[in-house]
Amino acid sequence: MANRAYHQSRGSLDVGEVRVQGSFAPNGASAVASASYVGLGWSVARNSAGNFTITFQDDFPALISAQATLQLATTGAGQVAHFQAIDVASAKTAVLQVYDNAGVAADIAANAGNRIHFCFIMRNSTVA
Repeated sequence: MANRAYHQSRGSLDVGEVRVQGSFAPNGASAVASASYVGLGWSVARNSAGNFTITFQDDFPALISAQATLQLATTGAGQVAHFQAIDVASAKTAVLQVYDNAGVAADIAANAGNRIHFCFIMRNSTVA
């Protein structure tokens, strides 16, 4: 369980709901520049073609929801992202894979208009 003070979500039925959200600019086949990060409580590393590991600063007892969206400067690029594995309790990581429209792992070009946005909703309590 995270040991820091979080602003409480309003209107949630879940106890201790915490959001970790942000975005970063992919850099083609190169490492992601930390200067492109927007949001707090996480970092990201490129593992291979279109594959990224988001690492959380804190651990959480449970994941409620995870979403990722792509912002692409070129229309019709046909790329899609999905999470392959998420472990918020021990490894504190989420692995995100980007595919092209043929279903092949693909990098996103370095472009000022390209970003990967994400939002994780976790429970910061063992009480459901």
